[in-house]
This record gives sequence, structure tokens and C-alpha cells, in this order.
Amino acid sequence: MKLDYELINEVLTIFVESEKSTVTVDSFPDLYEKDAQKLAHHIIIMEEKNLITGAFSHGKMGIELGYDDTNNYYEFTSGMPWRITSDGHDFAAALSKPNILSTIKDNFQKEGLSAVIDIAKKIAVKQATKLLDD
Repeated sequence: MKLDYELINEVLTIFVESEKSTVTVDSFPDLYEKDAQKLAHHIIIMEEKNLITGAFSHGKMGIELGYDDTNNYYEFTSGMPWRITSDGHDFAAALSKPNILSTIKDNFQKEGLSAVIDIAKKIAVKQATKLLDD
């Protein structure tokens, strides 16, 4: 499954705009109903890159891989809290800057998430430096 940077941005935005310090899968009803498997895939990748983490001390996300005779599928544990990390806040802030998300989608869609995180931060720093110089 290809990475969907718009989806990653939507997920991070929900974390950042939450009134609470944690969210659960119930905080993503539209994304869950649209494609729960795609959401789970991206949540797991975001956790692997330390953008989000399980809020309990054991750090588990509450997403398990299940299977039946024909398919593998992800199952969410309802009520399992997640929190955004400082790296997640940094990436969310970078993505919220003008034109960064569109630049990533247009020019770096085939790059991995690690490269995109670095690129987004560099663009954000460059934009901030330009503001300081003006």
C-alpha cells in the first residue's frame, strides 16, 4: 500500500486539534468508515516513525493483525488511547506550512516517510528563516 500523505496530515491534524492529550480510533470516524485498513496501515507506520505512540506506559497501539481463510486484516481495540509525540508535532507543524503538503505530493510521493519528514522540516526551517530575514 502506498503512503498517503494527505491521510497522514489528516491524522496528525486530529491529534493536534484535539482538546484532550490523547485520542482513540473513535476520534477518526470518517477516516475509519472510509477505509479502516488503510487507516490502520498508516497509524502503524506513523507509530514506527515515532510520530505517534500508545499513551499507556506499555506503548501498545491496540491494532492487531487478524486473518481469516481469505484475508489478513487489522482490528482496532476500541478505547486504546494514543498520543502525538514531539516528532509528530514537528512534522504536523511542517505540513501545515504553505505549500509543503502539495510539494511533497507533487515531488516526493515516491520517497519514504523518513525522507519526507526530513524534507518537510527543511522546507519549514527555510520558510521560517526567510521570515526572520524579512
